[in-house]
Amino acid sequence: MINKNTILIVDDEATQRKLLGKFIGDLGCNYLVMSSGMEVVDFFMNKKVIKGISCHNVDVMLLDLSMPDLDGLTVLKQIAPIKGDLQVIVLTANKDVTLAVTAINYGAIDYIVKGERDIFARVTASINNAIEKKNLKYQVSHLMRKGKNQVAFFDILGKSDPINDAIKLAKKVVSSMIPVLLEGPSGSGKELFARAIHGSSPRSGKPFIAIECDLLRGGSAEEELFGSERPMIDGMVKNIGKLREANNGTIYFKKIDSLKLDLQIKLLRFMQEGEFTPVMGKFPVRVNVRMIFATTRDLQKLMALKKFREDLYYRLAAFPITIPSLRDRGHEDIKFLAETFCHDFSVNENKKIKAISSEAFHLLYGYDWEDNIRQLKNCIFRAVVLCEGEVLNPEHFPQLLNQESNSLTKAKSVIKKNSDINSELVDIFDDEGKCKTIDVIEEEIIQRLVDLYNGNLSEVAKHLDVGRSTIYRKLKILSEEL
Repeated sequence: MINKNTILIVDDEATQRKLLGKFIGDLGCNYLVMSSGMEVVDFFMNKKVIKGISCHNVDVMLLDLSMPDLDGLTVLKQIAPIKGDLQVIVLTANKDVTLAVTAINYGAIDYIVKGERDIFARVTASINNAIEKKNLKYQVSHLMRKGKNQVAFFDILGKSDPINDAIKLAKKVVSSMIPVLLEGPSGSGKELFARAIHGSSPRSGKPFIAIECDLLRGGSAEEELFGSERPMIDGMVKNIGKLREANNGTIYFKKIDSLKLDLQIKLLRFMQEGEFTPVMGKFPVRVNVRMIFATTRDLQKLMALKKFREDLYYRLAAFPITIPSLRDRGHEDIKFLAETFCHDFSVNENKKIKAISSEAFHLLYGYDWEDNIRQLKNCIFRAVVLCEGEVLNPEHFPQLLNQESNSLTKAKSVIKKNSDINSELVDIFDDEGKCKTIDVIEEEIIQRLVDLYNGNLSEVAKHLDVGRSTIYRKLKILSEEL
């Protein structure tokens, strides 16, 4: 089941609760039951967590209108200000049309009369419509918030510790002017983090301007960033520049490692003084911007190669945040993201895909994902388009199957070529009969696997069940010792 939805069942009759609970469970959804209107109001108003489910986790509420302590209409009125995008379906034995209209006016999306023919088919259709409506509402809301520069941290999908640690760190700087450096591989979500920091800050709703530093080339590069005051026939300024465009908002420098050295000097001066002089300008211009930078490369290594200014680095790296790769986020997030993307694309493409098979997940877990979330999203999209059934299977991921086949072929050829070396166990004793240290044994194991997989560190990390970054770190230590 893709991303189990949670249904809240509210009915004062125990038999009804039990029947609905079994039915909802058979649909593959999580469910929570309550027996009174007061219990519902308390749950939402006081933001309680029951059996690990919070009010924010509930997607749909099946609400009985006729309850002795607090009727359903009163419940709807009381939770209306804080129910958010909760979808409410009301159930009642009363066929009064006026009551149905009132319930809809109070925020319900459907009205079902108990005792109707095929009642469970009706409830199923209503729940499915409610969930699709909620998903569509979220997507529209996300696009609107993105357009208004109001993206928030809950737009960052993930459950793993590495991504949650990065989010916690980013939340600490939302109200600060401190420059932020987002470090991480391509496609890991650095821009989404930058937008969430901006959208959660007092600058939310103000301009968010992104600059592709690797595209700032040629004679117009300085003008594009700092603007110009070239005289025009109509007396207008030709280009105010990205910095002035971002005034009172946030400016986001993508691939700051690609910024030309002459622009680095001028950017450093702006960061120090808070003002700059446009191209052909006579007077300095002062702007108020929040600055966020991103890189996929090691800036300190670039500093050592004299390709990045040391003084600029210490200015912009005041608050570094590492955005983890998809592999470092682990199977939990790969599964969660794949299911989320699969559901969204299935709705958009009018497909009826309900699940991703365990065999397909095996492929997803083993893939390298060099372009991380962006690549996973495109991969799922392609699989959804290819799929004609209800389950995504390995055959819907031909590019992953091809890579797995190539990797196995390479590994087998290496094993055959070096069988006299690789078929032996790592010896725990040295040539003098002394027991080797753990570090030495570890070094031999890593080096053996590096040779076996022809330098493919992702395969090495997978077979040792550690993160790829761990292998990089170990190899770095080994190379420094040599």
